[in-house]
Amino acid sequence: MRWSDERILTTHTGSLPRPPELTRLYVRRARSEAIDRAELDRVGKAALRRIVDKQIEAGVDIGNNGEQQREAFFLYVRHRMSGFGDSWQRWPRGDVERYPLLKQQMAQMLAAREAVGNYQPPKAIGEVRYVDDTELNAEIADFRTALEAKPTGFAEPFMTAPSPGIIAAAMKNEYYDSEEAYLAAVAAAIQVEYEAIVRSGFLLQLDCPDLALERHLTYNDRPLGQFLAFVERVVAAINKAIVNVPRDRVRLHVCWGNYEGPHDRDVRSPTYCRSSSRPMSAGSCCPSPIPGISTNIAYYKNSRSPTIRSSPPASSTI
Repeated sequence: MRWSDERILTTHTGSLPRPPELTRLYVRRARSEAIDRAELDRVGKAALRRIVDKQIEAGVDIGNNGEQQREAFFLYVRHRMSGFGDSWQRWPRGDVERYPLLKQQMAQMLAAREAVGNYQPPKAIGEVRYVDDTELNAEIADFRTALEAKPTGFAEPFMTAPSPGIIAAAMKNEYYDSEEAYLAAVAAAIQVEYEAIVRSGFLLQLDCPDLALERHLTYNDRPLGQFLAFVERVVAAINKAIVNVPRDRVRLHVCWGNYEGPHDRDVRSPTYCRSSSRPMSAGSCCPSPIPGISTNIAYYKNSRSPTIRSSPPASSTI
């Protein structure tokens, strides 16, 4: 993992805007409409090359594929894992619910927007397993090809993969006897992606909005202690999923939701999670009284539970 030893290295949270023609194909596929898979592949690769160029032009040092070949940052797993089907309506945002006019305006904007929404995701209705790595391997290979065409592009490339917690929270469990069993199954499945990304030479970013966002969604009307217990369970699942990933090949992203809302129900960042000697990015949060914690990059070191662990780098001593 590259650090800002000589200058401040720039990066971003992973998901970047997709061109309209690509988004339209994803929307049609999400609606179970027939699409031309060759066209999806062509447009996806073109979007990938474009977004790599855009990042380099903007001066991004640690860049990625912009998740161009995924319909959304976690919903794409339904095409790679078994067990997901049907759909349900996600819990409303606790901050938006307090402002009826804003809620109405946001609903109108979403209705007019062509995109794959995260708030009517599928449910777990069967055993969750990673059953098809075709798209994963193609995504990795395509990103590698795009980078080879830009040998002086990024100081370090990364790829994202969702937390088992955001999948389990958003894709409602209707199959497993307990949340713990569901989390364990999802973690075992997504571990395939974690290890494949690192094995391919890319830095792994864990996308974990659940470690903050779920406080004002699933746990909006529940005691804070129940949310913190959820965080502990998710962190334990992550630890199992990254057991074979070297510590210096993974970073973690947390956010309170990427939407233009009041964010006045956001859980304060020091409350929900502390990682040990690991880069963490914190985005889309309310202003915090804690120095250094805002919508920018923040680093937590030598702090207390819950701690996210992975295998140490071969050259380190712990």
